[in-house]
Amino acid sequence: MALSDSKKTSEYDFQAGLGAYNNSTDVFKWVILTDSYSVIDATATAVGIANYTKVASAGLYVQDTTLTSKTWTKSGAVSTLDYADFSFAADGSNPTTGKTIAVYNDTHASKHVFKFIDLTTDGGTTPADTTLGLNFTVNASGSGTITTS
Repeated sequence: MALSDSKKTSEYDFQAGLGAYNNSTDVFKWVILTDSYSVIDATATAVGIANYTKVASAGLYVQDTTLTSKTWTKSGAVSTLDYADFSFAADGSNPTTGKTIAVYNDTHASKHVFKFIDLTTDGGTTPADTTLGLNFTVNASGSGTITTS
């Protein structure tokens, strides 16, 4: 595990198949967690954001920020969830306790986590120091895909 590694929750895909979400119209947010990426179980069934410890807003970091330019598209056999890159500028009051970013569906009653992103350089041990800011670039292929075969 290393900086920017990510893992999608299997429960999100399962609940999507049950019709729990509308990825086209639902609101997605991101938040920094103190939970270590390396110990978060992506196959857990309890993936509501309340099951994790959020880092409170501080400095220029704002907890539970809405992702912009979110799209849910399909090309051939691949459906893709994408959103704009996100960032916040340097500030000495920005958090220094976060280890993981969670992207979650804020519209769903339980606010299910879609994916987790590692903020650490050592597999989840040392929290990230964001006093120099944070710039997160979403993969050019999107944040997550579902492939029908």
